[in-house]
Amino acid sequence: MGQSDSLPVKINEDGTDQLEVKGYQVHRGRCALACLAVLLTFGLLLILLVWRKDIKMWMFYKECPLQHASKILVKDSFGVFFEEDAQEERCGPILQPKTRFFVNKRVKYVWDIETLEFTRLQCYDANIECLSFHENPDGLNMQDVNERQQKYGANFIRITMRPVYHLILKEISNPFYLFQFYTIVVWMAQAYYDYSCLVLATTMIAVGSSVYERRKHMVALKKKVHVAGSAIVIRDGTEKRILTQQLVPGDILCINPLDDQVPFHCDAVLVEGTCSVDESMLTGESYPITKMPVPRDHETFEYEVHKRHILFNGTQLLQGRPEGNNVFLKAVVIRTGFMTSKGELIRAILFPKPIHFRFYADLIQVAILFLVFGLGGMIYSAYTWIRNGGNTKEIILHSLDIVTFVVPPMLPAALTATTAFAQRRLRDKKIFCLSAKHISLSGGVDVACFDKTGTLTETDIDLAGAIPIQEGEFRKPVPQLSTLPETHPLLQAAATCHTLIKVNDQMNGYSIDRKMFDATKWNFVNGPPGVNSAYGVETPFLVSSPLWNEKRESSFSPTVEYGLLKRFPFESAVKRMTVIAQRKGNKHYNVFIKGAPEIIAELCDPVTVPSNYYAVLKHYTIQGYRVIALAVKTLNPHFTWSHIQQMTRDEVEANPELIGLLVMRNQLKKETIPAIRILHEAHIRTVMVTGDNLQTAVTVAKDCDMIDRVQRVIQVEATIVPASIHGAQHLQVLYNDPLATPEFIAGTMKKMQDVHNGNYCFAMDGQSFELLRIHDAALLDKCIHRGKVFARMAPEHKQHLIEALQKIGRQVAMVGDGCNDCSALRTADAGISLSMADASVAAPFTSQETNISCVAPLICEGRTTLDAAFGTFQFAIGICFIFFVGVLMLYSISTTPSDFQYFIWDFGIAIVPFFTIGYASPPKYLHPRRPLRHLWAFLPLFSFFTFLAWQTIVLLIGWFYCHAQPWFEPYVFEPGKHPPNPSYEETTLFNLMSIGSIVAAFVFAPSPPYSRSSFSNKIFMIWAFGATILLLCVMFITNDGFVYWMNFKTPPHPEYTVVILVLGLAGGLFSFCWEKYLIRGWIYQWVWPRLNRLRPARHTYQKIEKELKSKPDWPKLGGKDISKDLEQEALQVEPPSPNEKGASDSVSGEDQIPSSSPGRNSLRDLVGRGKTTFRTFQGSRRGGYTINGPKLEQDYPHESIPLKVPVTNVEVSPSVSRSPLPKTTDEEYEYEFHPRPPSIPDEFLSAQSSPVQVLAIRPFEDEEHEVTPPPFEIDVEQRSPLSSRRGQGVFQLVDEKNAEQPDSDVQLLAYRVSRRPSDLSPSQQRRHLNGHGPHPAE
Repeated sequence: MGQSDSLPVKINEDGTDQLEVKGYQVHRGRCALACLAVLLTFGLLLILLVWRKDIKMWMFYKECPLQHASKILVKDSFGVFFEEDAQEERCGPILQPKTRFFVNKRVKYVWDIETLEFTRLQCYDANIECLSFHENPDGLNMQDVNERQQKYGANFIRITMRPVYHLILKEISNPFYLFQFYTIVVWMAQAYYDYSCLVLATTMIAVGSSVYERRKHMVALKKKVHVAGSAIVIRDGTEKRILTQQLVPGDILCINPLDDQVPFHCDAVLVEGTCSVDESMLTGESYPITKMPVPRDHETFEYEVHKRHILFNGTQLLQGRPEGNNVFLKAVVIRTGFMTSKGELIRAILFPKPIHFRFYADLIQVAILFLVFGLGGMIYSAYTWIRNGGNTKEIILHSLDIVTFVVPPMLPAALTATTAFAQRRLRDKKIFCLSAKHISLSGGVDVACFDKTGTLTETDIDLAGAIPIQEGEFRKPVPQLSTLPETHPLLQAAATCHTLIKVNDQMNGYSIDRKMFDATKWNFVNGPPGVNSAYGVETPFLVSSPLWNEKRESSFSPTVEYGLLKRFPFESAVKRMTVIAQRKGNKHYNVFIKGAPEIIAELCDPVTVPSNYYAVLKHYTIQGYRVIALAVKTLNPHFTWSHIQQMTRDEVEANPELIGLLVMRNQLKKETIPAIRILHEAHIRTVMVTGDNLQTAVTVAKDCDMIDRVQRVIQVEATIVPASIHGAQHLQVLYNDPLATPEFIAGTMKKMQDVHNGNYCFAMDGQSFELLRIHDAALLDKCIHRGKVFARMAPEHKQHLIEALQKIGRQVAMVGDGCNDCSALRTADAGISLSMADASVAAPFTSQETNISCVAPLICEGRTTLDAAFGTFQFAIGICFIFFVGVLMLYSISTTPSDFQYFIWDFGIAIVPFFTIGYASPPKYLHPRRPLRHLWAFLPLFSFFTFLAWQTIVLLIGWFYCHAQPWFEPYVFEPGKHPPNPSYEETTLFNLMSIGSIVAAFVFAPSPPYSRSSFSNKIFMIWAFGATILLLCVMFITNDGFVYWMNFKTPPHPEYTVVILVLGLAGGLFSFCWEKYLIRGWIYQWVWPRLNRLRPARHTYQKIEKELKSKPDWPKLGGKDISKDLEQEALQVEPPSPNEKGASDSVSGEDQIPSSSPGRNSLRDLVGRGKTTFRTFQGSRRGGYTINGPKLEQDYPHESIPLKVPVTNVEVSPSVSRSPLPKTTDEEYEYEFHPRPPSIPDEFLSAQSSPVQVLAIRPFEDEEHEVTPPPFEIDVEQRSPLSSRRGQGVFQLVDEKNAEQPDSDVQLLAYRVSRRPSDLSPSQQRRHLNGHGPHPAE
């Protein structure tokens, strides 16, 4: 592969770290010209070269092919440039040619001589079989060790500590600090040492504190990462103890399980023995993870798939059991250093995503604009001083000095102080900030994403009950597992099928496993070392029934005891776990399987699966319950233990018997619902991003008010339809109701038009999200814009979702716990970790309160900080421009304020508000509108320039009023005199400029709704009082010494000073009212929102919303879209077969409910079977989120469902707004009408006295009553509104034949009208609908 002279070469195009590289060589001619340019610009060009690596490479080097380059210019996916050295090394024999490589972000890229490009160094475990880990029991020889040390480097996560002077130089290269340096030099040349020293001191403090914090963070990170130790390895067939830094991939690691809390220093694959490890450093979860030895087969090893065999760097050994009589566990090292999982986490911390905060970018742009004004003032200053006869020094210094007024030198320190105040307030609220710049970013958040388990709900899960299955039928639910007989297979499965361990007499393991085992009331102990004589094999763990028999009589020994011989831990790929156990006294072995209900049902013998299995399952999942299926299998008694050990997992799990369901309940945290409501009141969208089941996630989202009760949820399902005779391969997208039965979706919903009223949201799983992201980005943008629930999302899916939301113009907050959310937390504008584990250091914010109540305070604090930053900037620029205009007016007569006047203004008036404005406290509520986030916008610039205009008018009035006085004496200029002669103009303008500076502090101080009133800022008010007293003293003290010191020329009449004071106060009052009541009040609150509605949409999400509103009939429930990207002239598209759909469902997690298998649970099976009743649990309407106890009561009887049900009364909610009715005729005819939003249409209402055939309904989510599937006909006699439904197509079915049967609220989906009456007007029909009288025709 060659290289173009202009186009860079791309690396890792299919990976996450996408790079663009160019090769360069040193060019002597360019180097000479670049050095000359640096000298001619007095070194200023070096600053540009520090900022722009690409310009530096262009100036000093010449572009060349990569294979000949000595320098590599790297551009990452964020647009950041890096300059790397191309190096050479020899990793093999001496005769082997050297390998070229470069290192970027601690990742090594090597030159591939076949493809002629740089590729990322492959890990040792890439493209090898599992069997290969067992093939070299004698370990590596020294030659292999040396070659791999050269290739992979030392096993050390090196945190390079940059010298302090490097950090200082990088910090002061900021444009504002450079301008401060310019300001200090000019002021020093003018002998204004006081304020120059103050600016220098504050600059040094700001730079020093920033460097100190960065250095402190790096030192803490280095201490946490650096873990020195030793390890025992096998090399050349002998055991050796070496330093952990000397480990190389391929080493056989010997681990002593007796060592207390053994940490791992690399990633290694377990080959002998079993163990339990603590991975909380990586995942944030405290439960132990069971590790199994890698199998001896020819399966290709995959790092992400075979995690159950990997001992990760940074994790700790809790318990280990060597194989046979061995002393050590054995593992093969596969990754070292930054290539390990811990190394990737540290890399993410060292090289975070750049923060693109628009405020700081606008700050630079506005500063450049003001510098242009300053250059104009410089030219005018030089002209006036030359015209009036000033000397050369005066001309140069005053011309350079006028530029220092346009950009305040104290601004960087003031903004830093504002952020520091916010950090301290967040710390008081137990929210810790690791990146101060994200505080202001959080103020613009308009979308908040939440993980579910551990974030919205409690981490622990409760067992609500169990439903046994015997002979293919559901039995009576039991609320307590312990009430089952000890010989019941469901009880035995719950007692044995888990990965619990006991460490220091404490049970450790998954929350589900702990709750399930605790409910059995069985005993758990660690097995004896070696072979257990009672079983004839090793028994790592033993479980036994309580010390009483089935009649609850005391017993000295348990009646049932099982030895847990082998565990297959839960894997997300197969959605199940398996345990091989043996009952004491039995010769045969039992297999117990636990996992996702649909996965277990597919494994089991179809005879043992009830025909209404999926209906029962659906019933519980849509209530928010988590359902787990259990199965059992008895192995052939002739199988020996050695024969069983050689069986594959698929052989062990083949054709078991389904024995029951466990129904788990996950409680919402008490802080969840109030926090969600606060965010909704502030018009902040909330989104659930979880790895859990889709139906469960939707139900939980409804329970916590994330989804409105009357909002339609539409599931987006994307699948790839393979090429066939009917068309080419294409992407098919289906829109279904996630809470409807699969048969209803597959049958009736394909024929109907949905009534979603425009009030709908989307839900989708991770696989559909990924397919849309790759193949149809436009449709994905629509789905995420209206998306509320994203289930079965892998960690990379969560990150891609955050990036997609940001791409359409959203500012996103992400709240989660554990390592699965780390990438999303780093990507979000405001990532909040609810875990204090080491993995949380990747998030900008960490909350000590492990609930989402921290989100609103953080956003509120961010808004206050953002508002305070705006106020600080506007105040700083405002007072500087007041002096800029005033000094230019004085320059017109070749005079200037004296040093002591500057001293009084700087230290007594100007400096304190720089730091007290940011001390404003946040309000007690979140306002529905976000604050302004862009300085380079109309309102901020209009506010500033109008304030400057009013103050300029005040200065001009004072100037001309002074000249109009009869006692006025013109100023006499004396070149070279310092201080200049006093003048009336100088005295008048200084007083007015000082008044204007105090007024500017009140005008631009933060105020409601994003901050509390400035009058509640005590420090600010103390300054205001002191500054006012100081200014009055300066204006009215006429002592000769003070007047001389101030270089004033006192007016002969004190009434003049009073007039100047009144003029300044009047101008200030007008400016205050103009800003607070006109701009921030009327324009910002009333005019601006209306103008925004008229102007074209700026952000992508606004354009999407406008497009969706223009298409009220999209999406169609039961309809489908075909992606044009993959269609390729497809003439006809067939829906995917069950097998194809099953492939997509296989990626889902433990409790997902897929489409039912054909032939097993069809609609005929559901309604044609004899009466089958199962019971639900008493408690909350959805999963028991209210505390009513885990009782199992018969409150939801399910029997055979008839196709037609006579209905006599229908109550419909009142319509909100309807379009005019079309013309009607008296003749009867049948037609199908597809209603439109926003409510039940007039055409449906006009048929009140006519038969209406309902084609599709669904139960309203608030109720749990019997579902009557359409079609059926209704005769409407009277309707009354359901006020709580707000016209969302909801009516009530009443069965008069069964008076005891409760009413059922259902939602209309589609219907057919037989005829239309012509004797009623729409208004009469609406009147009848609202219950104001019977139909006249009746």
